[in-house]
Amino acid sequence: MKTKYIFKSIALSTLISLSLTGCNDFLDTTQRGVTPQENFYQTDAEALQALYAIYDKLQSSNLNTFEYKNILSDDAQAGGGGRSDNSTGNELNEFDIPASNTMLKSMFTKYYEMIYCCNILLKNVKEDSDTKELCIAEAKCLRAYAYFELVTLWGPVPLVTEPLEAGNYNQPNSTIEALYAQIEKDLSEAIPVLPLKSQQGAAQKAQVSKGTAQSLLGKAYLFQKKYDEAAAAFEEVITSKEYDLYPDYSQITRQASEFGCESVFEISYTADLTEVLESTCIAAYCGPRSGYFKAGSTGLSETGWGMVSPEPGLREAFLEEGDLIRQKATVLNEEDLANYYGASIRASDGSLPYGCDGLVRTKYGPYMDEIAESNESYHTISGTNFRIIRYADVLLMAAEAQNRKSSPDDIKAQGYVNEVRKRVQLPAISSTGDALFEDIKKERRLELAFEFVRFQDLVRWGDAEKVLKESGKKTSLGTYDSNGNPMYFENPNAGFKSYNVLMPFPDTEISVNPNIKQNEGY
Repeated sequence: MKTKYIFKSIALSTLISLSLTGCNDFLDTTQRGVTPQENFYQTDAEALQALYAIYDKLQSSNLNTFEYKNILSDDAQAGGGGRSDNSTGNELNEFDIPASNTMLKSMFTKYYEMIYCCNILLKNVKEDSDTKELCIAEAKCLRAYAYFELVTLWGPVPLVTEPLEAGNYNQPNSTIEALYAQIEKDLSEAIPVLPLKSQQGAAQKAQVSKGTAQSLLGKAYLFQKKYDEAAAAFEEVITSKEYDLYPDYSQITRQASEFGCESVFEISYTADLTEVLESTCIAAYCGPRSGYFKAGSTGLSETGWGMVSPEPGLREAFLEEGDLIRQKATVLNEEDLANYYGASIRASDGSLPYGCDGLVRTKYGPYMDEIAESNESYHTISGTNFRIIRYADVLLMAAEAQNRKSSPDDIKAQGYVNEVRKRVQLPAISSTGDALFEDIKKERRLELAFEFVRFQDLVRWGDAEKVLKESGKKTSLGTYDSNGNPMYFENPNAGFKSYNVLMPFPDTEISVNPNIKQNEGY
């Protein structure tokens, strides 16, 4: 059985309890069994506990992590048992997003919990051993990742780089420039300390490496349109020879390829029922809807709830490119299901699930051999890791930077794109200039579908309003009228608006923090 890398939640509990010990008790006594905060963080072991608390928060909110960015994109739509079954997903899909959306609230909170744990470590751990220096570097890398997600989704969020004291919690909006400057600073300081992937021991494979930080730095430059700097950062990753493309595309999000040659940054999970807090539940929530799906020989679970369904346009995009290998490994329609696997997505009365256009996702699918033991009848516990950055992603970002930089190198850009295309037996491209840029955009959609990047790509390219303008206007009810015509829920006000380039700050944050200004349009 494959070893999984688990960061115990007890580390976070330890840190939280320590943060509370600074309050003066009305009894002038020493509390037994508690280490005062000023006496902790002294040893390598205590520094590692502080580090693992950050990774614990990275693992958290796994369902929301999977749902929210995929539903915001044109890869997926909200499904489930009806509109009331997934109201938060419908709000995202239709871009009718209130500040009370619980999915966004959960993610906003997750990122700041990560930042809080990073700040605790960075304030208290001293650089007096190799282990502590590494813990500090990893904390800076993970803080940069959290701030990258916040700035690209919410924009001018508060910038907090140290633990806040009572009376100082209500931080104002920062600026986009200041946030990116902090991201660049953290990553630039982490890179010299972090080990190469090949230098990490077996127990460290789930932790960030030099290549992780270099890739995140390149991505931060790319999103700011600092193309020359981005190209240089990605070249460091590529020329390190630490990474390669996994040969079988159908396995790139399966357990067989976890922490493999293509892995630059992934979040580790386990299907061990004794470690349920270290698992994901996307197999149950996001798998094909129970009562409709008949798995045939797909190997997928039949007990899903269908909260995330593929958009029809995604499969069409694969077919337009003649990209059958990635299409089959990503999304299947009813004909594919029947012909390849003897499977079906219709109930006995011929109806489809709500929000489903007859498509089933195979990438990050609920594969029975990757979820908990069969005695866990609802198959809610999955151990499939989330790939945050793959080497193919790095190659395509590098291609974009080479194509867009001040002195474009389209030959090098073509080479990186064609390396990705060769794996899935597609012909090489030879376009240049703006045409090449459009080819890179297309390649990113096909290669990275359901991998949490599409919405942010569309926003940074300025394409979101065009591509997502019809999102959520018509949602399939899965049923048919007396004439046999499919029925839809129609929302004429749905679709991406210009202000949706940023998400709303949670209402809970606005209500308690008078110093933060809500994003325009919300």
